[in-house]
Amino acid sequence: MTTGTRPRRRLGLFDATMIVMGGIVGAGIFANPSEVAHRVHTPFLILSVWVLGGLIAMCGAFIWAELATRLPAAAGGQYVYLREAYHPAVAFMYGWGLLLVTQTGGMAAVAVIFASYFRALT
Repeated sequence: MTTGTRPRRRLGLFDATMIVMGGIVGAGIFANPSEVAHRVHTPFLILSVWVLGGLIAMCGAFIWAELATRLPAAAGGQYVYLREAYHPAVAFMYGWGLLLVTQTGGMAAVAVIFASYFRALT
């Protein structure tokens, strides 16, 4: 890419919303409600825990929104934010940690949940 050119924005509002919803909801929505209900015994507390989790997630979303408004033309998300805030080495280590630990752990969790539902259906 030459200097001064930016990638074209091809995602619309619906596309971006669905990507974010997929990342937020993921497969955990199929496994977590029963676990929460098992540990918290009253309906009021069950809903309270979910509301509290939603408020915490909303605070995180506000932080990411603030970062995005400070670097609006930057492509790369968390990598760019870490590179600009700290050092390129920190961003590099984050990228590799994300690839080797976080993303693979998430894929493994989705596979385990899928297998348990598949076994129950067959």
